[in-house]
Amino acid sequence: MVDVSLIIPIYNAESYIKLLLKDLTDQTFENVEYLLIDDGSTDGTKKLVETWMNDSRDKRFKLISKQNGGVSSARNKGLDLATGTYMIFVDSDDRLRPNFVEMYVTQIQKMGTDMEVFSAIRVSNNETLSKTGKIDYAPIASSKVIAPKEYIMYFSDLRAWGYPFCYIIKRSVWGDVRFKENIKYQEDVLAFFMVWVNHPQMQIHVNAEAYYYYYIRNDSALRKMTTADDWQFVEVDDLVIDELITEESLKSTIPYIWALKASSLMTVIATAVIENEQDDYEKAREMFLEIVPKAKMISFKIKLRRALQWIIVKLNLKYVIRRVYGVIYD
Repeated sequence: MVDVSLIIPIYNAESYIKLLLKDLTDQTFENVEYLLIDDGSTDGTKKLVETWMNDSRDKRFKLISKQNGGVSSARNKGLDLATGTYMIFVDSDDRLRPNFVEMYVTQIQKMGTDMEVFSAIRVSNNETLSKTGKIDYAPIASSKVIAPKEYIMYFSDLRAWGYPFCYIIKRSVWGDVRFKENIKYQEDVLAFFMVWVNHPQMQIHVNAEAYYYYYIRNDSALRKMTTADDWQFVEVDDLVIDELITEESLKSTIPYIWALKASSLMTVIATAVIENEQDDYEKAREMFLEIVPKAKMISFKIKLRRALQWIIVKLNLKYVIRRVYGVIYD
């Protein structure tokens, strides 16, 4: 058995996959398997990967081909095939520092935890690695080991996120949880909540360090989201609440998830205003005005933001929403 399995969905990645393949080859950690799940690519991705594997003769690489089913389907295939004690998810257009795997594995072994969380560096170019920001866990990182209940509170306060590549997880804890293949957005968030609900006493540790370069392409799905897409964030929030209801020790976190749902609804409202989708606007507006007063929020910053948004939405100030779109659009 290997120490860790990297699950890497790939689809029509011919133009950029070589960069990741080189980063994987350069990894300092040896006892790892790279599960490259080709999700029915129609370009030269599969041949390129096969050539790389033959030339490098690196036994850590494993190429698995399947019919196209989307990123969740590919990740699920990887979960079914993984043999490592731990698991890490990697996106095919991102980049890795040479000690990425080593640091993730070393830290989770050192801490004896079930899940370790790391920061990541945002880049605007996956060749030059020009930094544009950070998925920053430093504000909540510490030497303390926490349980899911405390981590969910951070999540509700927008200080923790569902980016899969920020996590290394014990395969035994992941168990039979799988990504919902009918969900296009926030499927990773739902999957993590399912893990936490199944193991409410599991141990989680948060790190400030970053060894992963996160690149958002101009053609990324996140840059093409519509009001209809935004509703799926609300749908996932409701599914998360349904999960939390089933675990007595986590029910107290539900009012805080209402705050997260309020954030999702504000996103729908803002996009609906920009796209002039009146029905969506009215529906989201009604839900937002109802949920904000009963939602619980931790930080003053979030409380103030929601209070201001509630006033703007209550007064039906669409022109303000349109003008300050970038400020209130979470």
